[in-house]
Amino acid sequence: MKFKIQHSKFKILLALSLAVFSSSCSTKIGPERQYVPAENLMDIVKDFQRLARDDVYRFPIAKDVTGINIMKATLVRLDDYEKKNPGQFSDIVQFSKATAYERLREYDQALAYYRKVAEVDGRLNPDAAKNIEALESFKRILDKPLSTEDPFEYIKGLDEKVEAWNEMVGKYQGTAYAYLARVEEEKIDRAKVAFVELNRYRLTDGNQLTILGYSQLVTKHRQSKNYYRYLLDFGDFYLRVAKEYTAQNDPEGLAFELDAFEQLAKSALRLYTEVAGVDGIVEKVEAQGKIEGLRGLTEKIRRLSR
Repeated sequence: MKFKIQHSKFKILLALSLAVFSSSCSTKIGPERQYVPAENLMDIVKDFQRLARDDVYRFPIAKDVTGINIMKATLVRLDDYEKKNPGQFSDIVQFSKATAYERLREYDQALAYYRKVAEVDGRLNPDAAKNIEALESFKRILDKPLSTEDPFEYIKGLDEKVEAWNEMVGKYQGTAYAYLARVEEEKIDRAKVAFVELNRYRLTDGNQLTILGYSQLVTKHRQSKNYYRYLLDFGDFYLRVAKEYTAQNDPEGLAFELDAFEQLAKSALRLYTEVAGVDGIVEKVEAQGKIEGLRGLTEKIRRLSR
């Protein structure tokens, strides 16, 4: 069954409800300016509703006009509203809180608030019930235990979770739950690479398996907001192997092969350079620093190996 959040219905309900609400209530600005209390509930949720529909797999959670995470800021402002207006539009407040927690991937808190809405015979009751069904499916995947005894069973368990999240992506295609499922699937894919990297000395061709894992990760999640982070991590791995090579083979000794070191260094440089060439991303400056550090290390090793 495909799920669709009834955003227009929610907006209409909110507009009708707020039409009877006096916006003349006074507010007091707190010491933290980024969490300025809103004049009424409409002020709190008008931007939140729009930004809550963003693709959280491809893009970071949006900021509000003050530059603060919109989900965190909305939760603070809703709490402030509830204190000043106890019992006012409780279903809308609770539904909005559930949505914010959901986008922050705090599923237990989201479920708690959706259940409160579902318990009340109101116009948001059907939407809350559908959201509960989706999040309960998420929780079943998240709560499925992984083996702590057998590493192969552990990897098998991760693969099963990836498959389950992929099914959720298909089931909720076109909704915010598809985005969240992609985020959870991506998290497991990254965990698989980290596990192989951590245990590479215990595996046959562990370094090659790690390189393969990173290659698959950046290919599969090219649309992810974390893509450039993964490229930097991939470059860091090549650099780490290059440093291990110099630790195991003295650059001033006869066993050291400069070509072997430079091949690893060039692989790292290629990945760092790709990130450094992209404008408007937070990883750009970090990549530039890594490039300078790598060039300094490479020059040092060249001189020692002569």
